Amino acid sequence: MQISRKSDYALRAMVYIAAWEADKICSINEIAEAEKIPREYLAKILKELALQGFLQSFKGINGGYKLAMPRERVTFLSIIEAMQGKIYVNDCVRNAGNNEACNRMSGCAMHAFWNTEQDRVIKSLSSVNLAGLDYESCYPEARKRKNSKQPVRVA
Repeated sequence: MQISRKSDYALRAMVYIAAWEADKICSINEIAEAEKIPREYLAKILKELALQGFLQSFKGINGGYKLAMPRERVTFLSIIEAMQGKIYVNDCVRNAGNNEACNRMSGCAMHAFWNTEQDRVIKSLSSVNLAGLDYESCYPEARKRKNSKQPVRVA
């Protein structure tokens, strides 16, 4: 199983936005530069994340995005599935119960293994939320702003 580039970019953007204080609005240019994501593609991804309720968007010269819900409620699984739909470790699990997709459903020695792996992947991705990450090691400037008494300037 491999997540799509779109999902990877969405995860990176969401992690970046979550690193800052809740009221900080992050611009597309800021996120694109920090995360090395093509700006035009990022704009489409962020718009989609906003439409799905993950982000709140702000228009205008100081516009951008901020989280629309608490970091604790946003899991890696929810972001990935918002970008690419349900994820599966292989076609066996994707097509479970569809004998046309796999003619060995009833007598396959690997079926139980793949079901277990599917459950493990889903459980793992749903157990990681944006609140449980080590932002300070990746975004030291976010930590400084969180600890400073100065207002956050929107780029």
